[in-house]
Amino acid sequence: MIKKVIQDPNPILHQKAQYILKTELYSRQIRDIIKNMRDTLKEQDGLGLAAPQIGELLSIFVIPDNTAPKLRTPLIPFSIIRPLYPTVFINPEIIRYSKEKETLDEGCLSVRDIFHRTPRAYKVKLKALDERGRRFTIHAEGVLARIFQHETDHLSGILFIERL
Repeated sequence: MIKKVIQDPNPILHQKAQYILKTELYSRQIRDIIKNMRDTLKEQDGLGLAAPQIGELLSIFVIPDNTAPKLRTPLIPFSIIRPLYPTVFINPEIIRYSKEKETLDEGCLSVRDIFHRTPRAYKVKLKALDERGRRFTIHAEGVLARIFQHETDHLSGILFIERL
């Protein structure tokens, strides 16, 4: 089900999302929230969506199924990248940021029509659970690293405009 994307200055966007216990992962509620997030993200044509953006203070974000093909590099063929990119991230935590920074225009589905050059680490290492409760670690660089940073900020109650 497509949900309305909450807009700033709604206070829910500035609250820390709740950690999800592994036993809760299999609940109908969590499965429905993930489905709603995927449907909403697809309808919005965004690069990522965090649960607080649809009014759920839970530590989940999703990226589109087609993000990996859009972001692949000529050095790494799609057939290698695809299995490495989950699309549901539960209790994500960035555990390493590169010292190298990149400043690009960034926007947000919850801050409509505002784009601003935002500095972010060029590479990150993130750990999370997938929707089946399996722990994974993923390395990302460039735009995908930026998406991970943007979405984990949402889960901490931080909007990109607060990083300017």
